[in-house]
Amino acid sequence: MKIGRDMLEPISLLSCRVRIIPCLLAVLAGLAASLGFVPGLHQRVADEWQMARYNAGAGAFDSQVRFWGKVVDQDGRPVDGAAIAASVTTLRMIKVEGGYREYEILHATSGADGTFGFDGSKGMYLDIETLGKDGYVLPSAYQAGTRWPGAKYHYRYFSMGDHEDVFRPNPGRPEVFHLWKLKRPEPLEIIDDTGGLNGPILRVGAEPESYRTVSMMLTDVGTPQSPQSPQWELTVSALEPDAGVIKANSSDIFMFEAPPSGYTHSIKFLYGPVGADQGAGEPGSPVRFFVRSHHGRWYGAAEYAFFSPDQDGRVRSRMGYWINPNGSRNLEHDAAHPLPEPLLNE
Repeated sequence: MKIGRDMLEPISLLSCRVRIIPCLLAVLAGLAASLGFVPGLHQRVADEWQMARYNAGAGAFDSQVRFWGKVVDQDGRPVDGAAIAASVTTLRMIKVEGGYREYEILHATSGADGTFGFDGSKGMYLDIETLGKDGYVLPSAYQAGTRWPGAKYHYRYFSMGDHEDVFRPNPGRPEVFHLWKLKRPEPLEIIDDTGGLNGPILRVGAEPESYRTVSMMLTDVGTPQSPQSPQWELTVSALEPDAGVIKANSSDIFMFEAPPSGYTHSIKFLYGPVGADQGAGEPGSPVRFFVRSHHGRWYGAAEYAFFSPDQDGRVRSRMGYWINPNGSRNLEHDAAHPLPEPLLNE
């Protein structure tokens, strides 16, 4: 028996009438199997039907994903030609070559005014996976990858509960991303923030612990009723008598140039439990500072994230730091393409 084109016309209805998918696929699969037409087609059609049913339900959690962004350099000037890749996550299974996956990848390039956008996708979350341009680098904390716990590069479009904030895109106020235009990078000693708990472990109330170029001590300053109030005080001190430390300005997201002055022997940071629950995947309380050695032999920058103490009073941390041992305040670097690492003159 020859199958004519008129027998295959009903297939076009699949894209129009979701309710008749099971019937049409069953008829088509049965006809093909009875005629020995295309081995394995019956099972493949049945699988497609099951996937269509699953996606019909999973799609209820999707929202329209629209996003507007702008890329600027360290001086606030637009960056033209930056390449951006984003992923949109969904509960639906998206068919790709070789199988299925629960996300799609989007690509964009910034224009002369630094702006870019994504539109036309549906999903629950959008993550900026990569963002860059030759000769430019991201802030140090993002150089190992833009997506890490607490990163501003994660955007939620669907809330599973009232406690989860939903991102509201606004074309008039695009999300701003900063890139540093490299000028004269020098060899640095770099320890990257890998996202793991790679920093020192402190114990509340213990004696100061020395770590690299500083000492750290954590004390309990009380347990107030309000969870917003600080509960722990971290003291960071320079190890050398004439060395110093200074807090980084909150607006300095790069920390690629150490301050020329203002250093003191010790600085203090206060933090509480809000955002510091490591078990819940929270980002930790940020501790950011610069270090200058005795007589300015070297300068360094450090970014830590400290978490709430465990039941034994131990506090874990995540750490990243970079040091210029040549007496220069220049700390710019590209962790993906580092220069030969120098020896630190302790």
